[in-house]
Order: sequence, then C-alpha cells, then structure tokens
Amino acid sequence: MSDPKLETKIFERGNNLFKEGEPATEAYIIKSGYVTVWHEDSDGTKTALGTRAEGEIVGEMGLIDDVPRSATVTAQDRVLVEVITRAQLETMLKDVPDALSTILHQLIESLRCCNDMLAMYVSQASTRLELNDLQ
Repeated sequence: MSDPKLETKIFERGNNLFKEGEPATEAYIIKSGYVTVWHEDSDGTKTALGTRAEGEIVGEMGLIDDVPRSATVTAQDRVLVEVITRAQLETMLKDVPDALSTILHQLIESLRCCNDMLAMYVSQASTRLELNDLQ
C-alpha cells in the first residue's frame, strides 16, 4: 500500500533515476517496472550490479550514509516510484537505537566494498577474455 505522504515520480525507459557520483538526496521505492543498477570504471567499462523491481528500494545507501551515489540506476521500462527524501528518512530513523544505526552504516559500507570488488572482478574478467581472443 502506498504511503500518502510520499511523492510519486515516473521514469521512462532509458532514463536514469540517478547517476554514479551524484549527491544522494532521495531514495526510491519501486512501485512498478524495473531498473538496472550499474557501475562505470574509469576506463568506461560498464558493469551491471543487479536489477531491482516492484517492492524494492534503490538509492538508500547514499541517503543513509550521506556519500555520493556509488552506482547509476536506469529504468528498463516505465518505472513508477515513491520518493523518500533525506528529511523523511531522518524522521523515520530518529527513534532507532544508536547501536542499530551503527550496524546499518557498517552494512552499507560492506555492501559498497562488495559492489566495488564485483565491478573490478567483472572488468578484469572481461579484459582477460578480450586478450584471449587476440591470441
């Protein structure tokens, strides 16, 4: 069920919900459609990190720990989302115990590290495949 306090937005196929490196100002609850989460290396290699669909959330990591976006999220069809702003998230989390907040931040940091390692691995594997094709 939708929260009447949350604004909705629509992103058409091919549009980015947000781009890697941008400041995190909103998170999105996907109400319909699906998106691809991807990372771009410094050499321009794009690595798909996953897909998110109805009922899932994107953009929460940067919103929680106030770090720029670690990936780009692109609509793969028409996507309807509910928007959670930083102020709304802070209101939701104001009564969370400090220990739980610490755990949440550590989990996000660990997930960022895993995403970086996955992107690096896929990029290296792709390079190895290209080199093998040349031999």
